Amino acid sequence: MRGNTLSRKEILSSVLNSYTQVFFSSSKLLSVFLILISFFDYGAGMGGLIAVIIANSLACILGYNKYLISSGLYGFNALLVGLGVGLFYEPSLQLFLLVVISAIITFFLTIVFQGVLGKYGLPFLSIPFLIGIWIVALAGGNLTALNISERGIFIYNELYALGGQPFVDFYDFLENNIKPSFLRIYFHSLGAIFFQAHLLAGIVISLGLLIYSRITFVLSFLGFSVAYLFYNIVGIEFDSLGYTFIGFNYILTAIAIGGYFLVPGRVTFGWVIVLLPTVVLITISTQQIFLMFNLSPYSLPFNMVVLMFLYALKLREQRPKQLVETPVQLGKPEKNLYLHSGNIKRFPAAYPISASLPFYGEWTISQGHSGEHTHKGAWRHAWDFIITDRNGKQFKASGDFHEDYFCFGKTVLAPFAGTVIEAINTVPDNVIGDVNTKSNWGNTVIIKHSEYIYSKLSHLKYHSVDVKVGDIVKQGQVVGRCGNSGRSPYPHLHFQFQATPYIGSVTLDYPFGFFLLKEANKYSLKTFEFPIKKQIVANPLKNAILSKALHFIPGQRLTVDVEVESEKEKWQKQAGTFTWLVETDVFNTTYIRCEKDDGLAYLYNNGDLHYFTNFTGTKNSALYWFFMALFKVPLGFLPNSKITDSIQLNMMFGGVLKFFQDFIAPVFLFLKVDYDLSIKDSGDILSSGDINLSTLITKKIAGRKIKEFNCEVNITPEGSFNIFITFDEAKIKIICQNELE
Repeated sequence: MRGNTLSRKEILSSVLNSYTQVFFSSSKLLSVFLILISFFDYGAGMGGLIAVIIANSLACILGYNKYLISSGLYGFNALLVGLGVGLFYEPSLQLFLLVVISAIITFFLTIVFQGVLGKYGLPFLSIPFLIGIWIVALAGGNLTALNISERGIFIYNELYALGGQPFVDFYDFLENNIKPSFLRIYFHSLGAIFFQAHLLAGIVISLGLLIYSRITFVLSFLGFSVAYLFYNIVGIEFDSLGYTFIGFNYILTAIAIGGYFLVPGRVTFGWVIVLLPTVVLITISTQQIFLMFNLSPYSLPFNMVVLMFLYALKLREQRPKQLVETPVQLGKPEKNLYLHSGNIKRFPAAYPISASLPFYGEWTISQGHSGEHTHKGAWRHAWDFIITDRNGKQFKASGDFHEDYFCFGKTVLAPFAGTVIEAINTVPDNVIGDVNTKSNWGNTVIIKHSEYIYSKLSHLKYHSVDVKVGDIVKQGQVVGRCGNSGRSPYPHLHFQFQATPYIGSVTLDYPFGFFLLKEANKYSLKTFEFPIKKQIVANPLKNAILSKALHFIPGQRLTVDVEVESEKEKWQKQAGTFTWLVETDVFNTTYIRCEKDDGLAYLYNNGDLHYFTNFTGTKNSALYWFFMALFKVPLGFLPNSKITDSIQLNMMFGGVLKFFQDFIAPVFLFLKVDYDLSIKDSGDILSSGDINLSTLITKKIAGRKIKEFNCEVNITPEGSFNIFITFDEAKIKIICQNELE
C-alpha cells in the first residue's frame, strides 16, 4: 500500500514541529533552540531525533493527514519517549533499537488516544508519552544488554566534551551567579521537559520562549510562581523539585490553559492561579503512588488537570465571552489573542445566528428595549417598528384609517433561516385607536432558528400570513404583512427573540446580526448591536457586482499588476506582474495565495458580508494591501454608507512596540488599528456601473493617531479591482483581474 509522499519542506517541518509541539508551538526558531538543548546529552538527542523520524515515517507510510504530520502532531510524544530512553542508557545499537521499538509503540498509542479523546473534542496531550515511557521503565530491569547511563553525574566533564573550557567557564559563571533557589528550580524544571539536568538547558529554553512568545514566557513564570507560593503556604518542601524534575507540570499547565487551548486574557490567567494548587496536590500524591513501582509520574498531573478542565468547558450551557476556546490554532498565543480581539464583534461566540431586519426599506423604532408602553419586565427585550416620513409622522391625512399608515400592508420577512412553529392568521385588524386584549399578540409568526433561539413577528395584517406551521423558510423570505391586530392601537410590527417556542414566551436579549443605521442622511453598518428608540434602520441592499467580485471560488486565478512610486527599496520590490490562487485548507477555510511569495489572505463570506480574517506572509506585498483595503466589505449597502472595524494589531505593528504590547496583551491593548470604509459621494452602489470605495486605515498608540493609509478601490462590473494606496512612504497601484480557470 502506498502512503503519503511528503515534500522536503514538509519532512523538515514534521521534524522541527515535533519539537515545538511540546510547548504548543510551531515556531521554527524555537525548534532550533530545543534541538540544540536535546543534544546537550548525545544519547538523549539521538534518541529523540530517531524517535521523531520513526513516528513521522509511520504516519506517512500509513497514509495519515499530511498537514497533521507536518504539524508534528504524530511526532512529539515519540520524541519525548526517545529523549527519556536515550538518557537512561549508554549509547549502543541495542539502545537505538529500543528507541525505534518505543517510538513505534508511542506512535500507535498516539493514534489510539487521538481517536478516543478526539470524539469528545479533547487533545491527547502527552498521554502516549506517559504510557510509552512507563512501559520502557517497567521493562528496564530485564534489559540486561543495555547499560544504565552514568551521564549527569560528572556534569563539568560532559560540558567540556561539548564546548571545551570556555563552555565550562560559562556554565560555572551561571552556577555562581544564579543563587535564588526559585530561579534555579525554574530553569531546571524547564530543562527537565527535554530530560536535561543542566541549568543552562533551562536558561536556553526560557530565552527561546521569550523570543517565540512573550505570553508563553509570562505564563511559564506565572505557573511556576503560583506553585512555589502554594508550596510555601502549605509547608511542602520546595527544593525537592530541583532533583525530582517534575516542576514542568506547573509550567505546561499554565501555558496550556492560560494561552493555548483558550484565548489568553485576564480570566484565563485567573484560572491558571486557581488550578495550579490542584496540580501541586496531584503531583505530590501521584509521586507517592508511583514510588511503589519505582516510577516517576512525569507529566501525569499536567494531563489530568488540563483534560478535566477542558472537558468541563465542553459541557457548559453558556459560553462566557471572557473564557473562549481557541477556534483555530495560529501557533502563537499573541496571534490567537489579536485575531480574537478583532473578530469578537464580527463573529461573537455568544450569537450563533446573524439575523437581519424583518423588512425592506427604512423603518423607525417607535419602542425599543425596556420601552415606556409594553416592553417591560420579562418582555422588555423587544422592538416595535413603524415607517415615518421626513417630518417624523407615521401616517398621511387624518390617520383614521389603516391605509393612512405608511407601514400598513408592507412586507414582513424572516430574519434568519428556520422552521415555522407557529402561524396565526385569523385575528381581525383593530380600528385605529382600539386594542384586542383577548388575542394580545394578534396575527403572529414564530420561527425556530436553533434549539434556543426563536423569533416572533406579531400584529400582522388579517389573512396576510404566507407561511404555515412546518414550513422551512429562508432568510429574507416573505412571511406576512404589517398590520394592526392584537394589542395594537396603530399599525406597527412587533419583533422579539425568545428562547422557547410559545406565543407568550419571555424575550431573549439578542441583537440583530447586521443593519444600517441612518444618521444625517448617511448610513453606518452595525453588526451584532441593538437599535434603540427613534433610530431609523434599514437592511443593506445586496449588490450583484460586489457579490460577484468578492465571491472567491477555490480554483479561481487572479492576475495582478503592481506599480509603485517610492524612494524606498522595500516598497519598490512589490512592483511586478504575478498570479494569486484561491484555495482551501484542511479546515475548509478559503484563502488567496500569492504564487510569488506564498502569502496567504484568509477570508470569510456569509452571503451578506465579506471579511478578511487573517494574513500570513510578507507584509511588503500586494496581497497584504489587498487584504487591508478590503478587510470588511458588505455585499450590499446604500450610498453614503460607512463601515468601521478594527484590524488585528499585529498586522500593522511590530518591533519593540509590539514586543512590549505582547507582555500585557491579555490585560490591556494600547496599540490599535482602525479600519473605516465608505462609499464615495460620487458613487452609487445600486447602479450597474463601477463601484467606488474609500478605505482609511489608522495606526494608533494609546488612542493617539500616528500614521494613516488611504486606499481608493474601484470595482468594475467585470469583477476587476483597481486599488490605489497612498501613505507617506509610497504610492501603490494594484490592478487585479478575476479569471476562472
